[in-house]
Amino acid sequence: MLKKEKDLVQLRNPKSDRYVKIDKSIGKIISYKKSEGPYKNIPIVMDRTK
Repeated sequence: MLKKEKDLVQLRNPKSDRYVKIDKSIGKIISYKKSEGPYKNIPIVMDRTK
């Protein structure tokens, strides 16, 4: 089953300074990026604490 693009978002982890991919429909982290920079074609969610 393929995920819809709108169900996936990414967020930068400030401790590791890497991006993680999150599935909004289930609310869980799917994967993390080993290389620097964000994932392509996935919206970035901004941190609300800033």
